[in-house]
Amino acid sequence: MSRTPAWVAGAGAVAVVPVAVVGATMVRAHLIGRRARGRHDVAANTAVVFGSRAFADRPGSILRARLDHAIALQRSGRVSRLAMAGGVPATEHGPAGGHDEVRAMVEYARQAGVPHDLILEVRPGQNTREQVTSTRHAVIDAGIGPAVAVSSTYHLARIRDEARRQGFDLALTAPETSTDTAGARVYLSHVFADAMASLWYALPAWVAQRIDTSAGSFRHMGLLALTGDVTWTDALRSLRRP
Repeated sequence: MSRTPAWVAGAGAVAVVPVAVVGATMVRAHLIGRRARGRHDVAANTAVVFGSRAFADRPGSILRARLDHAIALQRSGRVSRLAMAGGVPATEHGPAGGHDEVRAMVEYARQAGVPHDLILEVRPGQNTREQVTSTRHAVIDAGIGPAVAVSSTYHLARIRDEARRQGFDLALTAPETSTDTAGARVYLSHVFADAMASLWYALPAWVAQRIDTSAGSFRHMGLLALTGDVTWTDALRSLRRP
């Protein structure tokens, strides 16, 4: 019986390791998110809502689910104030259209009856890392913590990991339901994309910063293409933005 050459076995092992790491990261993101889904028993003073795409006159469906969940926490007295963390996509292509996420979030909360003095704008926030950094400055350092991060389930592990890298902790909660978690294909696309982003964020900052992950970037638009929200033509066009 012939034996498999050592170099073939070695190459196979090398190929398996990255797949296993990505798979484990996806499972971890799923489990952390599942525990936080629909959670209302949070002990925090400020709920930080992490942004998603917005339109000219309203938040997108994913962002609206996050906002509704945060507003429910504020109305029930679980948190005192809401902090809106987001960015402005640099590209006009695709459904985001370059609209200011924070502005849409603030206006939505005000129309829902949240007092203006209980709404805080957290800027800059062109990607998750920047939103976490701004949260540290605007909430934790400002003495209005502790804080709970409000985002989609698959996003929470990356938020928590980044906060811990920056020296503070965040409680986690997510909407019970949302369009980005309702279907298996869309949800798995989000989990995969966030797992890859989590691994990238775990690299030294000087390496991770070499790829643009801001709103409207290819990483952002590529996810939307995976989930079917934009065409791959629009996603590839984002590579040519100035």
